Amino acid sequence: MKSRITEMMHNFVKFILNLFTALLAFAAIVQGQVSDSDIETKLWDAIGGKKNWEDARYFMFSCVGREDESFAQGERKYLWDKKTGSCRFEGITTDDEAAIVLFNTKTAEGTVYINGVKLDNPRTTADVIAEVSDEFEKDAYLLFLPTALCGGQASYTVTGEKLVGTQRLVVINIKNPKTSFETPVEGQLYVDLQTGQAKRWRASNNTNHFTISGFKDIGGGLVLPTRFTGSDASTSITYPIAAALVNIEEQKFIKP
Repeated sequence: MKSRITEMMHNFVKFILNLFTALLAFAAIVQGQVSDSDIETKLWDAIGGKKNWEDARYFMFSCVGREDESFAQGERKYLWDKKTGSCRFEGITTDDEAAIVLFNTKTAEGTVYINGVKLDNPRTTADVIAEVSDEFEKDAYLLFLPTALCGGQASYTVTGEKLVGTQRLVVINIKNPKTSFETPVEGQLYVDLQTGQAKRWRASNNTNHFTISGFKDIGGGLVLPTRFTGSDASTSITYPIAAALVNIEEQKFIKP
C-alpha cells in the first residue's frame, strides 16, 4: 500500500513539473521571448541541423500504409538522390506484379520493369512513372515533413499554442509550394517548444491529422520521424527503413 501511494505521489509530482514547464514555455511565447527565428532554429536542431539536411544527398527508405494506395500495395522501397532527383522504386503493384521503376523525380522520365521485363510502350511507361512519382511524393511527404522549411519559397507563421494532454505545443502554419522532396506542403505543424520536435501535423487539404512519433537516427547526423498515426484511428503510416547514405552505386538508378 505504501509503495502504491509513493508511486501515485511520484506521478503527481511529475505531472506538476511537466505542466509547470509547459506553462513557462507558453509564458515565453506570450511575452515575446521566443521569436519565430528561435522556433525555426529549434525545428532544425531537433532533426540534426539545417546544414546536415542540405549536405545529405542519398536516402534509402520504405513506407507501409496509406489509405489511398493506387499503384503499389504493401511495402514500397526507394533509393533517392536528393541532388539529381534520380530514384529507384521497388514494390508490388495492386495487380500483384513486381515493379522496378527507375525514374527522376524532377523530370518524370525513366524506365519501367514489370516482372523483370522492360516496358517498351512509351505511353504505358509514362503512365507508370507518373503513378510512381505520385507514390514517391506521398511517401516522402511525411518522412521528410520536418524539413519543409527548406527552400526559398517556404513561409510560416506562429499562430499560437494548444494544450495536448500535458504538452503545450506551438502551432505553426507552414506553406511551401516547392520542397526539396518535390511535394508541396501546407498545413499546421504542432511543435514541442522544449525539444523542437514535431508532434502533430494537420494538412490544409485533409480532415485527418497525424500524431508524429518514432524518431530515428538515420545517419548523417539526421533524426527523422518514422511513425504517423491518423486521427481516424484506422490510418497508420510507418517507415520500416529510413537511412541517409554516404553514397549509392549509380547502376542502382539505371539497371534493374
